[in-house]
Amino acid sequence: MKLAFSLSAQQLGHGSLHLEWQKKSSMFLAAVGGSHVVYIFDRSAQVVDTFPLAGECRGMEWSPDGSVLAVIQAKSSYIFLWDADSRKASANPFDTGMKHLHFLKWSPKGDYLAAGTAKGNLFICDKTGSEKVPILGKHNRSICAGCWSWDNILACGSEDNTFSLSNSAGDTVFSMGISGEPSLMEWANMKNANGTDDPVLSMIVGHKSLLVHNINQPDKPVELAFQAKYGRVASYQWFADGFVLVGFETGYLIVISTSPANLGHEIFATKNHKTALSSVAVSLVLGKAASCGDNTVKVHELADLRDVYAVENIDDVSPLDKVQWSEDGQFLSTSTKDGSIYTYVAQMPMLGSASGTAVAYLSGLREISVLDLTATLPPFRKELEMEPTHIALGGSYLGVVSRNSAGFFRFVDTPTDAATNGPTLADSLVMLKDYEQPVKRICMNGHYAAVLLEDGQLYVHSIQDDTRSDKRPPQSPLHDITSFTRGVAPPPGEISERFYPDSDSDKSKSGKSAITCVALTPECLVFGTATKSVKHYLLDSWTLASEFTHMQAIRAVYPQPRGGTKLVFVDKAKDGFLADPASNNVMPIPRWSANAKGVVWDSEPPAGRAIFVAWDDTTINTYVYQASTVKGPTCTSLGSTRLPAGQKPVLLFNGTVTCQTLTGRVATVNLATHASLEPSDVMKADEPEQGKILQLFYMLGMLKNLWALIGLIKARRPWITLAETALRMMDIATANRIYRQALQDASMVWTLDQLASVEEKNLLAGHVSAILGDATVAQDFFLKSSYPKAALDLRRNLMHWEQALGLANTLAPEQITVIAKEYAKQLEMNGQYAEALAMYERALSTSEHHPGKEQARDEHQIFCSGGLAKMTLRMGDVSRGMKMLSDTTDKQLLFDCGMILDSLRQYNEAGLCFEKGGYWEKAAEVWIKAKTWSKLGNILDRVSSRQIFVQYARAREDVRDYTEAARAYEKAKDYDNVVRLFIDHLQNVEGAVAIVRRTRSRESARLVAKVFQSMRDYRAVVEFYLMAGMRQEAFELAQQKDVMEHFAEMVKEDASSEELANIATFLENKGNFLLAGKYLLQAAEYPRALRMFLQSAPEGIELAIETVGVAKSDTLTHQLIDFLMGETDGVPKDAKYIFKLYMSLGQYREAARTAIIIAREEQALGNYRAAHDLLFDNYKQLRATRNHVPAEIERMLMLVHSYMLVKALIKHNDHEKGARMLIRVANNISKFPAHVVPILTSTVVECYRVGFKRAAFEYGAILMRPENRNKVDAKYKARIEKIVRRPEKDETEEPMSPCPFCNAPVANTTLDCTECKNHIPYCIATGQHMVLSNWTVCPSCAFPALYTEFRDFLDKTPSCVMCSATLNASQLRQLSEAEASSILHGKKQETDETDGKETAVKETESENGHLNKSRSSLRRSKESVRIVKGGSTGNVAADTGERVEGM
Repeated sequence: MKLAFSLSAQQLGHGSLHLEWQKKSSMFLAAVGGSHVVYIFDRSAQVVDTFPLAGECRGMEWSPDGSVLAVIQAKSSYIFLWDADSRKASANPFDTGMKHLHFLKWSPKGDYLAAGTAKGNLFICDKTGSEKVPILGKHNRSICAGCWSWDNILACGSEDNTFSLSNSAGDTVFSMGISGEPSLMEWANMKNANGTDDPVLSMIVGHKSLLVHNINQPDKPVELAFQAKYGRVASYQWFADGFVLVGFETGYLIVISTSPANLGHEIFATKNHKTALSSVAVSLVLGKAASCGDNTVKVHELADLRDVYAVENIDDVSPLDKVQWSEDGQFLSTSTKDGSIYTYVAQMPMLGSASGTAVAYLSGLREISVLDLTATLPPFRKELEMEPTHIALGGSYLGVVSRNSAGFFRFVDTPTDAATNGPTLADSLVMLKDYEQPVKRICMNGHYAAVLLEDGQLYVHSIQDDTRSDKRPPQSPLHDITSFTRGVAPPPGEISERFYPDSDSDKSKSGKSAITCVALTPECLVFGTATKSVKHYLLDSWTLASEFTHMQAIRAVYPQPRGGTKLVFVDKAKDGFLADPASNNVMPIPRWSANAKGVVWDSEPPAGRAIFVAWDDTTINTYVYQASTVKGPTCTSLGSTRLPAGQKPVLLFNGTVTCQTLTGRVATVNLATHASLEPSDVMKADEPEQGKILQLFYMLGMLKNLWALIGLIKARRPWITLAETALRMMDIATANRIYRQALQDASMVWTLDQLASVEEKNLLAGHVSAILGDATVAQDFFLKSSYPKAALDLRRNLMHWEQALGLANTLAPEQITVIAKEYAKQLEMNGQYAEALAMYERALSTSEHHPGKEQARDEHQIFCSGGLAKMTLRMGDVSRGMKMLSDTTDKQLLFDCGMILDSLRQYNEAGLCFEKGGYWEKAAEVWIKAKTWSKLGNILDRVSSRQIFVQYARAREDVRDYTEAARAYEKAKDYDNVVRLFIDHLQNVEGAVAIVRRTRSRESARLVAKVFQSMRDYRAVVEFYLMAGMRQEAFELAQQKDVMEHFAEMVKEDASSEELANIATFLENKGNFLLAGKYLLQAAEYPRALRMFLQSAPEGIELAIETVGVAKSDTLTHQLIDFLMGETDGVPKDAKYIFKLYMSLGQYREAARTAIIIAREEQALGNYRAAHDLLFDNYKQLRATRNHVPAEIERMLMLVHSYMLVKALIKHNDHEKGARMLIRVANNISKFPAHVVPILTSTVVECYRVGFKRAAFEYGAILMRPENRNKVDAKYKARIEKIVRRPEKDETEEPMSPCPFCNAPVANTTLDCTECKNHIPYCIATGQHMVLSNWTVCPSCAFPALYTEFRDFLDKTPSCVMCSATLNASQLRQLSEAEASSILHGKKQETDETDGKETAVKETESENGHLNKSRSSLRRSKESVRIVKGGSTGNVAADTGERVEGM
């Protein structure tokens, strides 16, 4: 708070001080101190008057209306009165006739004054003093306290510990003794249990408790005691709805409640002052409470006492004594015990005015500040000699009023101030004016001042600025709003003032002025009257421009300061209205607050927008007015903003409201409706909220913010709503841009482009209303426009035919025939045939006025004639309708009429129409309905519809022509009915079976199944049951009739596991274990499947192996091994099954190892083909599974293959190559123990034949050894002996060919290169090593071969010598050297990797102990074979004596 003034004890006199602010107006402060002189000060602490007292002041109080101050002094019987109007004390003090006056109190209405004496006497008089009532002995001792109630009941408290209640005549109506001396008596209202108010009297008793006496319950007083720590009560005051603020001398401040539910409950408590508290005061106007103590004044908010509004520390040696608010809440005064007064401004008078963007406001009691919001200058401050009651700002002039006097100042530029480094302002007084009455309101523009006086007279005068040498508008940094509107010339000298009212219409019935409010714009004078009228006068001509009458008296007017004649006015009922005299529109303002205090227009609104705000104590509501919309002028509420307490809006600029505050400053409030949101904030909002934001931006003219959101808001609904809003405001450009950029609606853009050139308002409004779907409004606008036919076009486009016909009668009679035809078409479509018939007749009757050319008119008549014929048939007049159709060739018309006749069951006529139009299917349907078979037969060849054939077949079936019916059903592809006829009537079972097997029809299959069931062909019954989807029936029949195998064969592809298990169970019971095992394997019931296969051995062994391989179960695997080893039945099984088991389990190392053992056995026994096949199969499987092929298998396969190749080569007469292969075999003769002698014999014979004599000699010598000599065939013995006795060692050298790895020459049949040490692949057709330039592979087994050699081989024997697959030479493809090298080196890399891991172990069968010479004696224990689940990992059996690594 700001210190307004202080009065020292030296001036007032040291000692106890009484101070009282004038009630109601708070214009004077009365104070009397130790000098015993009563001082009357004004609000600026200027002494208005003084008058002395003869003794100490005992009481002082202003009358409730503030007109009279009453003062009493000690030891005196006089009451001194001071008159506020005359500002003088009464020359004759009022004598009560009672000495020692001690108490003084005015009644609330000011009609009675009571005084009490130190002896307990009471004196009551009226205000004039004409009626005096002395009451002696009211109390036994001094009357120390008292107060009046509103109904003039006087309560008095006495030092005799009693209080009394008396009426205005002095009669005692109640008295009561209490426990202590009463003090600080007050009347108040307190809620009772029913929620109504009871009048109560409260007082402090003995400085310690609060007594509450209820008038309605006098025998039940309530005494509220306080905590002992609080001490003595210093002061208290009621506030709000039954709350009491109590201050204690110890410094405590509390609030208690007096409501029935919380009576005496402490609501708030605090230690407000450190050592002492002397007084409390409440201002209900401000909603604040003050307390003083020590040297501190604290002000709290009543709404929340925890909120300390202000703390003022007073530098005075004397402690504070009393605190008091002025009644208007503007001042807070506190006094010290020594007699000093300190007065603070708690609330400045809310005096302010705005002009353009400039604001003038009261910043001190005698200081006005002027601030331009668009300038950078600091506020200009003007000190005044008097406290103003009204201020106004207009252009560069400031008007200041104090009661009935006014001064007018002009602002001018001053030179640059070096201290502020910028221009400043100075003012000059240009005019002083006194008015006959106190001023009620003043308003100004750049040339005139309009002053409304207290008596209702309106005085308008020019601002006589005689200090200016020219009459041009003054140039000032202040914003001169006259420069933005129509120029108003300075007033002529002869017309400098005007008085209103100037007619009786503006006077009340009593003849007084009825003007209640006034406002000035740069162009107009506007005022409202109690006679319900609002008037506009043009200032440049002083003529009445506009006048309208309202339903109620006018309280306030707020014209738009710029841009037109629009204004807001408030009537006597406190309702707000917006008026536009230019368009004679007056409309209520939506969501108007009944407590609205004022209206502020936007000083610089966006183009095309009229924005204003209305405010009350808590809220600012924003509105926008649109003068041109399809619904006429509208006023829209955009939203509300919270107004901080104690602030008054004076200016709205760019979405910011400038407000005056209680402290004499200005503050700004940003309107919530004008909040500038970031695009990211808009994107976070939901779709409805986004729509509201877009609407708000548009209504406020914030188009820049609006366009920035295009592309960011993806939802279409907000943009569609905004575009429709723009259309309603007839803002075609904005709507077009939204549809173009945001919605990308090409059709709407095209439509609005067409409207862009429409300038006529009614025509444009009609088009917009039509777009928005309001056809009635659109029609009204069109009819008011210069092109009324647009209304007819609209109704036709909307197919509103009745309205269109009505409009056509007056606007375009030539269009009646066209509209009647279109209307008839719609009526026909809707089934209103009688109305359609009438419309077609009307169209024909008016067709001569058809607006088109002759051809168009003819087509129109033809169409209407056809429509007339159809409606005639619809109405049942068939004969007339058929006559109308006799000459027509219109196929569509014939079809339509045929359909109509068909619906009327006129089949003969319908059939004739369909045939004439070429609609053969429809004609056939009609003839069928009519059962006219002869006519149907005539056109049946032209029919392709299946439905027709079905209908025909049914008809033939009804007459028992089953053969013809079956043919018709077959043409219709209705095979179920064909089968039915074959079985039921034609006994053609074979034909029915053929159809069912071809069509797979379930229904037909059921029929056929019944036939075969009667024939006891159960296998066929099962087949057709399954085809009919009767699986359960088929299964049961298969069980009963022992055709389960047939059933199983039929369902095995799609049978469920349960079905397969059931089938297997049946077969098991029948002893067919092998087949049962197969179905169990398919059903994945592996344990049962294995058991079935083992029971069906040896046929089921291989399937048992497959089962174990699929199951991957160790239990099942060991069970099978036990069986194969003979543990189960004592009979060991062939070792090949062990090999197959390993392969099935994917344990390829063990499989390879087993294959080697078996192959050795087969080879040892001389079963070379079996050994070859075993090795080849193992080789293929290892390669297919991308496992390495052991080198031992490759070597064994090479040797066996070389041996088997000999026979084929010799058969082809290629003895040389055969001899070479025999030499290779002979070099490894130990691998062929069963045929050592035969093989060597063949080698000697073939070598000698081809000239390999040295080789013949060497192998012949071996044969002649004693162990072999006797085994040689006698046929060859003598010849071999001759070769040995006469050796010839000449021998042809073997041809050489390049090594495919290093190109070094290598003998053709040598498979190891001495240069690169690589093992070379061999040709399967010759046994020679491969050459890159002559490489091919077998298409079946992919083994390599020399291309030319293999081709010649296949020409002689068309099968692969390795895999026995049938081939021909054309299937071979010679590979390029690159392809051959890729194959070769891929194999080489694989071989190298393996060679690094594999250790070849060459052991004979006798050394490893795993192979006996007899196959039947091959046995293994469970410990000697270990199956590795999931594949080989390099582990082998424990007791085999072999080790194979790296498989």
